[in-house]
Amino acid sequence: MIQGLKKNAFARNSAVLFAGSMVANILNYVFHLVVGRMVSVQVYGEVESLISLMNIISVPAMTLTMVATKYAAQCKAVDDKNGSYKIIEYMNKRVFKYGIPVLLITFFATPYISSFLNIESNVPLVIIWISMFFSFLLAINNGILNGWQKFKDVSVSGIWGVVVKLVSVIIFVKIGFQLNGLISSFLLSIIAAYIASNVTLRFILKDRRMDGSSCETKVDFKLIKKYILPVFVGTLAMNIFGNIDMVIAKHNLDAIVAGQYGALTIVSKIIFFATGVIGSVLFSMSAEDHHKQNNSLHILKNASYLMIFMCLSAIAIYFAFPGLIMSVLFGNKYVNVLGYLGQFAIMVSLFSFVNLFFSYLMSISRTNISYMLLAISAILLIVLLFFGTSIYAIITIMIVAQIVAILSSLFLVFYSQNLKV
Repeated sequence: MIQGLKKNAFARNSAVLFAGSMVANILNYVFHLVVGRMVSVQVYGEVESLISLMNIISVPAMTLTMVATKYAAQCKAVDDKNGSYKIIEYMNKRVFKYGIPVLLITFFATPYISSFLNIESNVPLVIIWISMFFSFLLAINNGILNGWQKFKDVSVSGIWGVVVKLVSVIIFVKIGFQLNGLISSFLLSIIAAYIASNVTLRFILKDRRMDGSSCETKVDFKLIKKYILPVFVGTLAMNIFGNIDMVIAKHNLDAIVAGQYGALTIVSKIIFFATGVIGSVLFSMSAEDHHKQNNSLHILKNASYLMIFMCLSAIAIYFAFPGLIMSVLFGNKYVNVLGYLGQFAIMVSLFSFVNLFFSYLMSISRTNISYMLLAISAILLIVLLFFGTSIYAIITIMIVAQIVAILSSLFLVFYSQNLKV
């Protein structure tokens, strides 16, 4: 088995990133375990709705990661560190140029968003906006590291960020900051991870002057600008798919039920966090193959087989042991909603496949998937807003939307292959 990992680059990279991600995810779930036991169900519902909001507004940051990964992978294909440095420089300048005005706009919008989410204080949202800005800078660094397939370094910086978040949240809640302290821990986590990622990028900063070639002449920065829009649109759609249900639950359901929905969401998303690394590895490796004009469909097949095995195993466990899983994480607070856990596992597993196909299509520049997913997610948002009035209704609507997205993605995958024949 070990020899097989050494020979199979996809399996090897997946194993490295999976191991690092699992450590980070375990720490993240310790974080939610601590928070779930230290605060009331109502406060927990507020926390989860704000985390879902953070995930949705992280679209620009995820866009930067995906773009940086794709073009850094091209630099890796010609072993050019100087080109990657130019990409970092190019993208950082634009973060400051456009990010600061956006930050000021969000400050003015804060009272309206607080009202929609039924949150009395504006302070947590202000902290979220500041975190958003720093997440842009971290996203660029992580994208470059992913493009160079430095998955170990990405994992280490991520783990360090989660450790900082866990320690800081315990301190903040103990001294009585509650919601503000919880959100502040996310800001400290992002800053810590950003500092760590800068340390791991020294291999580019150190060696870039010694490169004989120049990737900046091979990467068309005008093409990067054109690629950014569909990546942004697609990432927005994916974040709506992955988080809008929690936001709508906080808006449509009462505080207790919204808190229960938040707990079910956190437990079921273990599946996505475990399988999400497959999409990350697929994207960077497929982008490199695509740049070399190789057919990367075999990478998608390997990823899909692994995804099917992991998701089916998880669904079986969630249906068989819902009480054990919930009690380990949250004690007896959420026994009334155990029957929904298996359905949540199905919903998250389907979302994991949507993410996988999206990553593959974007890696081979089939950007029409972005607009298709945005249309589906827009319909999803409207339907949830008007009909997502119970936990069962929200789950059903989400599952139907994920199935439609998967079928649409598969159509584009097969269509892209037919174009090459």
